[in-house]
Amino acid sequence: MIRGNSTYILKTTLLYSVFILLLVGVPTYFYLQSEYDKYKNRQQIELLNHILVLEKNIMSLNIEELNSLPISFSYDFYLYDNNKKPIYLSNKNAKISFDRFEYYMDGKYYKITHLPNNKLHAAYLVVSSQFDNKEIWLKISIICLTLALFIFTSLYFVFKATIEPLQRANKYLDRFFNDAMHELKTPLGVISINLELLEEKIGKTKEITRALNGVKGLNTIYDDIEYLIKHKRVEYLKEQIDFSLFLSQRIEFFEDMALTKEIVLITDISNDIFINFNKIELQRIVDNTISNAIKYSHKKERVIIKLTQIENKIVFSVEDFGIGIKDIKAIFRRYVKEDSIKGGFGLGLSIVKAICDKNSVEINVHTQVSKGSIFLYSFKS
Repeated sequence: MIRGNSTYILKTTLLYSVFILLLVGVPTYFYLQSEYDKYKNRQQIELLNHILVLEKNIMSLNIEELNSLPISFSYDFYLYDNNKKPIYLSNKNAKISFDRFEYYMDGKYYKITHLPNNKLHAAYLVVSSQFDNKEIWLKISIICLTLALFIFTSLYFVFKATIEPLQRANKYLDRFFNDAMHELKTPLGVISINLELLEEKIGKTKEITRALNGVKGLNTIYDDIEYLIKHKRVEYLKEQIDFSLFLSQRIEFFEDMALTKEIVLITDISNDIFINFNKIELQRIVDNTISNAIKYSHKKERVIIKLTQIENKIVFSVEDFGIGIKDIKAIFRRYVKEDSIKGGFGLGLSIVKAICDKNSVEINVHTQVSKGSIFLYSFKS
């Protein structure tokens, strides 16, 4: 089912955007790292150029002319003698280390050069500049944001263009199924009533019984499809149900179907068991389980149906002695059928599983191939 709102498109777009960003993350990281290195090298070159200018000026100055050196707001410089004693400090608060001739400290880049003989008796020139990485981080942020925005926007419009036709088709199918289901209900009811009237007139015959069972089978499929169409937009309210009476009535409904295969329905139903459940959803569980037990049983076999209350749990079970199940997990998936010859759409047990999950009903299935199966449902009382 395609969801008819933009939330689905946004969530899908966001998920794929994150996935693509992770894919392009590695090359993007190396690109941004190279940009950062380029910026760093550019600042170092600018500092070296400033050092060359200072060295040229220092070589021609006397001690009295130190104050005539050009002042820069971008750089600080310091002069030291051979004993590393300060001769001139443009920033008296700076802490200079001579452990290395090039280093970063406190957000500044320091470069130390050895001076040739000069009138100032200066042996070392230390130049520092503020290593301002705001510019590069701003550039990196803009690149990342632009990339993310481009990917997200592109994917959003691609998904929107792809999904919108499917949404329109989905709406059309919804309308078609709703109309079809409405049109089918009346003829099914008319066929069933007329067959019952015919049975009253001429008595039970194999042909009428088979026809009635066929209509009952169609009704079960109809109810499954109707529930499948409506369950997402209809609220199925819970009510207090006499489970014992309800189950007895549903068994009576399937008796003729069992009779055509000469299957005996053996019941063990405890009286006065009540449950807080939605009647339509409970019917889907009961009908699908019993009809499957009859459908997949061999002729002249038996189906055992039990309803008991054990402490705070109500246990409903259906046991058959038929073909068994090869893959228990698969049978609860939609459109999966163990035996395609038996007919049906493979919807019943997937609906049962969805209802049980929704209402916290525990399902246990025990089976042996060619020997039969038992379905147990544990309801909270």
